[in-house]
Amino acid sequence: MFHRLTLPKVIKSSCCLYLSRTVKLPKRNLSNHVQNAASRTFTVADDVFNKWHDKILYSSYLESTTLKMGYRQNKIMESKVKQYEKSCMQRSREVQPFPVALKQLQGEQFNELYGADDSTKQPEQQLDASNIHQMPYRRAGMAVIKTSIAEEEHDKKITTGAWMSDYEYYDEDEESDTTSFYGTPDPNEPSSHIPCGGCGALLHCIEPSIPGYLPSQLFKQKSKEQLMTTICQRCHFLKHYNIAVNVTVSAEDYIDMISSIKNKKALAVLLVDLLDFPCSIWPGLAEILGPHRPIVVAGNKVDLIPQASPGYLENVRQCLTKSIIDSGFARSNIKHVSLISANTGYGVEELITRIHNVWGTRGDVYLVGCTNVGKSTLFNALLRSDLCKVQAADLVQRATASPWPGTTIRMLKFPILRPSDFRLFQRTQRLQLLRNELRAEAQLRRKQANASGNAKHATLIGHIGRTFEKERVETSDHFALSQRTGAQLPILTLNEKNERYVNSKWCYDTPGVVQPDQILDLLTTEEILLTVPKEMIRPRTYLLKQGMTIFLAGLGRLDYVTGPESIRVILYAAMTLPTLICHTTDASALYEHLLGTDMLGVPFGTGNRLESWPPLECAPEILVHGVEEKHVTVCDILLASAGWFGINLPKHAEAVFRAWTPNRRGVHVRQPALLPAGLALRGKRIRGSLAYRVGTAFKAR
Repeated sequence: MFHRLTLPKVIKSSCCLYLSRTVKLPKRNLSNHVQNAASRTFTVADDVFNKWHDKILYSSYLESTTLKMGYRQNKIMESKVKQYEKSCMQRSREVQPFPVALKQLQGEQFNELYGADDSTKQPEQQLDASNIHQMPYRRAGMAVIKTSIAEEEHDKKITTGAWMSDYEYYDEDEESDTTSFYGTPDPNEPSSHIPCGGCGALLHCIEPSIPGYLPSQLFKQKSKEQLMTTICQRCHFLKHYNIAVNVTVSAEDYIDMISSIKNKKALAVLLVDLLDFPCSIWPGLAEILGPHRPIVVAGNKVDLIPQASPGYLENVRQCLTKSIIDSGFARSNIKHVSLISANTGYGVEELITRIHNVWGTRGDVYLVGCTNVGKSTLFNALLRSDLCKVQAADLVQRATASPWPGTTIRMLKFPILRPSDFRLFQRTQRLQLLRNELRAEAQLRRKQANASGNAKHATLIGHIGRTFEKERVETSDHFALSQRTGAQLPILTLNEKNERYVNSKWCYDTPGVVQPDQILDLLTTEEILLTVPKEMIRPRTYLLKQGMTIFLAGLGRLDYVTGPESIRVILYAAMTLPTLICHTTDASALYEHLLGTDMLGVPFGTGNRLESWPPLECAPEILVHGVEEKHVTVCDILLASAGWFGINLPKHAEAVFRAWTPNRRGVHVRQPALLPAGLALRGKRIRGSLAYRVGTAFKAR
């Protein structure tokens, strides 16, 4: 049988980098694996870099694919390559010859057993996804999100009709790809008044592009009680396949829903993305909620912010409070400002305590904020906490949480537990008993972080518990294979007319408001996954001189116009977004030719995709003044939803900058800076380069 020969990870990556240096090792002597890896690594260099390499002063993409080795290291690498070639030759002699008779078995059975190449298929049988780009607010087909090469084979299986294999009572129509792709819609069937348990949209089978769609084969055969425990097609894809199905959503509908809060007695929990504010604070939200609306601010994703100094959290809190006031909210209406992580649970218990103390059950509670700030994730966290009535915790379906903006279409809700004095006393006792345990755990994690240097040990983590427990009842999965028999399903839904809930106050998960400054709606789903950070940010520090420009992928750029001869800037953004430095006079031409290549990373795609990408436009010039303290970040210059630059200037110095983003979206100056001591996290200076080594995400102590 076959023996697949693969390079070890260390040798494979090192060999690819080794080829970029002038080492006296003929390329023809290397194995085909090494040659193929090298060609993949330097595709951009072959096509573009040779033409523009004189204009590029620094590129993080080229830096990551270049290994600076001396004579001794080259000799060591040469011996390793020769040793590996020798071992490959020995292994190839051990491979048994392939029987000629098996070549006559080229059929479906042979292809299934031995994995025949897809190139043997007819062109019309191949799935061409090169021109498919899923936009969160654009009407289109389905986009398969390929987060890694290893998932491509899994993604190929999800072709037209394959997703319906998990649905019950369905016979796939193989004659029509369009029909089997979404199931069969029925425009004549009226819509139900039952919301989807994942996004809140009303369930129907009218049109696949409308939120709440279910194939008619499922919609018509379900009773009203069964529909109450069903999620729509879009939520099913997001939950089980990490695939986004496009729907048509109007931004005006979002505003109309939130406007209904204005005349109600309710508390607004305003969620803000700490990595993207003030861009994640909608400018007109204060007016929509009303001038006297009490609000509790929750700054989400605090676990992703670098820990630059011992008191960094308090500085983040002050910065967030200032931005909220600048956005139009009265200081007297702000009852509390919490820093939380809906993903790790950090700060959520404190947020619940504050809601109990400042509001109780005087009215409903609404989670409000822009898209992609984590409302649905927080809703799910609160659902399993002391804020939700114990009897209802298992009867309310979890909200669908995903990285795509606009996941929640309509309002989801759960009943709030009435915080009587005795219940608050019991809850306080539980939290006090856990406090010492949590403090000891935090100290242990800090020691592990200092010893290993791994940021995952320093990540802020909390525990969300329940003071009042109830035995859980297992719910059924209506998309599971075991539910295809047609048997009656148990009805486990919350009846709002029940005497337990008729007088209850409710916590609502509202749809997100699309901020005009955000650029996430311009990106495809795969580009969003590359742009949004998933772990604690590691700052990247650069040395800029007058007349230089630094690009943050293809999403924005910062020009250093005038000021001191050289300054240091710190970039806070996802590591998956590359950077590039050039002279400002060459910036426009470089951007035009490098857009869509690996050197700029995002955006990417075919010619049609890049032609529809809006051009970078310049915001008004930014004047920055230095401060007396040394090594202090003066201010932050935000580039929409991509990230921000921390500016460091000598005392009493002045500098002028120009910021560019698509359609001039989301350029803001945040002063004081979010992390004034961020420069302490920088790495060592790279000799002969404008960059420093990637810094650490936390300050060891």
